[in-house]
Amino acid sequence: MTRCKPYGLHMADWTNLTFAAVLTGDLVSSRKQDSAMVDRAMTVLHGAVAEFAEDYALPPDAFVFDRYRGDGWQVFLPEGDMALRAALRLIATLTKHPDLPLSTRIGVGLGAAQLPGSRDLGAARGEAFTEAGDVLDGMDRHQRLAFPDRIGPSLQAIAGLLDWQSQNWTPAQAAALFEALRNQSPTQEEIATQFGVSRQAVQIRLSKAGAKAILEAIEAYESQIQETWERRA
Repeated sequence: MTRCKPYGLHMADWTNLTFAAVLTGDLVSSRKQDSAMVDRAMTVLHGAVAEFAEDYALPPDAFVFDRYRGDGWQVFLPEGDMALRAALRLIATLTKHPDLPLSTRIGVGLGAAQLPGSRDLGAARGEAFTEAGDVLDGMDRHQRLAFPDRIGPSLQAIAGLLDWQSQNWTPAQAAALFEALRNQSPTQEEIATQFGVSRQAVQIRLSKAGAKAILEAIEAYESQIQETWERRA
């Protein structure tokens, strides 16, 4: 399950991008939880985003996390093909904590993005930012992950199936998937060592979560999204 795509971005490239991704989300049923639980969920999400840069072998500020409106958040990704993998890992990072009773909705925007030198997402602009908010606002009550229609029917179907599948992960499955879905994926033996369980236990968790099919779907998205996006412009 090893995959590693190299990214050759430099700091100067990140202020004006033609095909970036923005994930805009909010916590589900956050009003039923106290502020400390909401704060913890935001800390978990922020921590996962901080790992993305290391996973993609990019400097820390290649990815930006921002919290807004109490239970809302936003993530900037420098390349649009990162969006599906990142979104699923963010869903997994909340699901893997059995004592954290909060999930998140995620609306994805793709396309142009302009960031100020301060990396303040509140001052950023571009279609990726606008679209992410529109997609989130248009989600129905049962959705947890949505992409713009412009990704085309095939990739929309992939995203819809992964949305449904992710809502059925157990905490143990989500923990294993959070590691297995890295851009530079560890082996099952390495995941097992990290969790202090057997390789067979990790294999069972990943198999029941549908990891092989999930990775194939992610790779289909990553290989097709930019060409599909540009073709449907």
